Amino acid sequence: MASQEPSPPSSMESNKPGFPKKILGNKLEDKHLCKCCHNILRRPFQAQCGHRFCSYCFNLAISNGPQKCNACIKEDIFEETTSILKQGCAFPDNAVRREVENLTAVCVNESCSWRGSVKEYEVNHEGKCEFMIVPCPSCKERIRFNEQERHSERECPERTLNCKYCKEPFHFKNIKAHDEICPKYPMICEGCAKKKIPREKYVDHIKFCSKFRMPCRFHVVGCDMSVEKEKTHEHERAFAYEHLNLLLHYIMGMKVSMEGLQPQGLEVAGHKLVELQQSLRELEARVSQLSTTTSSSSSCGPPVQGAAAASSSSSGPGSFSSLQLHSEKTKVAELGRRCTELEVKAGTFENVVCVLNREVERFATTMEASNRQHKLDQDKIEALSNKVRQLERTVGLKDLTVAEMEGRLREMSATTFDGVFVWRISDFAKKRQDAVAGRAPAMFSPAFYTSKYGYKMCLRIYLNGDGTGRGSHLSLFFVVMRGLSDALLKWPFNQKVTLMLLDQSNREHIIDAFRPDVTSSSFQRPVSEMNIASGCPLFCPFSKLDAKNSYIRDDTIFIKAIVDLTGL
Repeated sequence: MASQEPSPPSSMESNKPGFPKKILGNKLEDKHLCKCCHNILRRPFQAQCGHRFCSYCFNLAISNGPQKCNACIKEDIFEETTSILKQGCAFPDNAVRREVENLTAVCVNESCSWRGSVKEYEVNHEGKCEFMIVPCPSCKERIRFNEQERHSERECPERTLNCKYCKEPFHFKNIKAHDEICPKYPMICEGCAKKKIPREKYVDHIKFCSKFRMPCRFHVVGCDMSVEKEKTHEHERAFAYEHLNLLLHYIMGMKVSMEGLQPQGLEVAGHKLVELQQSLRELEARVSQLSTTTSSSSSCGPPVQGAAAASSSSSGPGSFSSLQLHSEKTKVAELGRRCTELEVKAGTFENVVCVLNREVERFATTMEASNRQHKLDQDKIEALSNKVRQLERTVGLKDLTVAEMEGRLREMSATTFDGVFVWRISDFAKKRQDAVAGRAPAMFSPAFYTSKYGYKMCLRIYLNGDGTGRGSHLSLFFVVMRGLSDALLKWPFNQKVTLMLLDQSNREHIIDAFRPDVTSSSFQRPVSEMNIASGCPLFCPFSKLDAKNSYIRDDTIFIKAIVDLTGL
């Protein structure tokens, strides 16, 4: 015999706890409060002990099995038979529900002047108030609901922007860091003042810009001036003496460091050279004086004994002076030779330094260009990585959309529009085991219709039974769903419904039929996705199902529903 299912609705009907107390101000009555969440009742259910609960709160309380009623314990009226909350022991309290829905409510959000009934609050205002405070999904800052768009576009520090130059995405907080590395960022040449030069082309520009100021080529030896490229030769001509002086000091320093000589050694050598030159001049003067004396003596006639003696005695000193002069000349020649060798070495060092300077300058330029290119490459790699991650997210969303469309396509392929629906349930043993274990106690069929623009319906089956049939019977229920054409149909739903478990040998089908109770909320026009299921908790005993193997073949059963179309 058909009967209405007494179990609470599924989470699809109500998935929220009670309304906040503040929406009623001070007009609170205890009968309007949920005994679990202590808020205003939403979809009230009354347990057999008399206490009322929100549908959501009741389902949550019994989700782990039967529970003792805390309200009964608190009020000291606990009874073993009636104070246990369990599946099937509570019923919708429609009278209190209508009473609550007709109460006057106000919005609790600051600055909102909305007023209306609780029902209007739930349907039209709850979760939609423009003055509601919500957290920003990116930065978690609490903002008003109507300011979300402006905050996300203009204020959120975690918002993502696209660079107006390179079009790559980046976080707002990293805008300065991105400007430092953006390859398209416009730069201004310090030489010619040309604007809007992309950073990636700036290096090439300054290589050929005649106005760009570069360090003097002699900066490695101490010249600290920066010169425009076109004036480089003019600068080198004007400061040739200074450059040579700087280069000489630089080379002398290199020479000292390479040969291990002290700078004082060169000064001592110079002083010695000057002293030797002075000694050489003194010797030359003495030689000249001696020569003059000798020539005057020979012009005075035959020498007397005294003169001969004087001449003989004077020849000794002249001979000694000639030997000393020859020795000093030899030393001077040796020092001159060594000075010439030092000059040759200095010239060689100068050439080597010039070559090294050019090589160092070329290497420094190459390294700088390589570093810039490496940085650009790293930026490009990071930008490409960001783009790949963005594409992966897009592909993931597309996959979800495709999966959803495939599900809809499968559902549409199984839909019928003549009031007759055959539901094939495969993998019956596994699904029944899941129902016994409580993992999936109920299953919904795809939707079917009485006509293309007719009533929308589906079936709900409990493979381990429900209510009075739990553990002993297969329970089968009929569900009226909300459709797009409900406004054109007659309500309440009043068509005869026939439910069948098909014998796959076509001999003995299990059949149950009922005509809807037009006073039941199960057959009124749906206000949510689906009404409360109604049907047969004791549709088919397990003993009969298991005794005859013609109902289950290849681990599959077939359920058939027929809706009488008379009067439609």
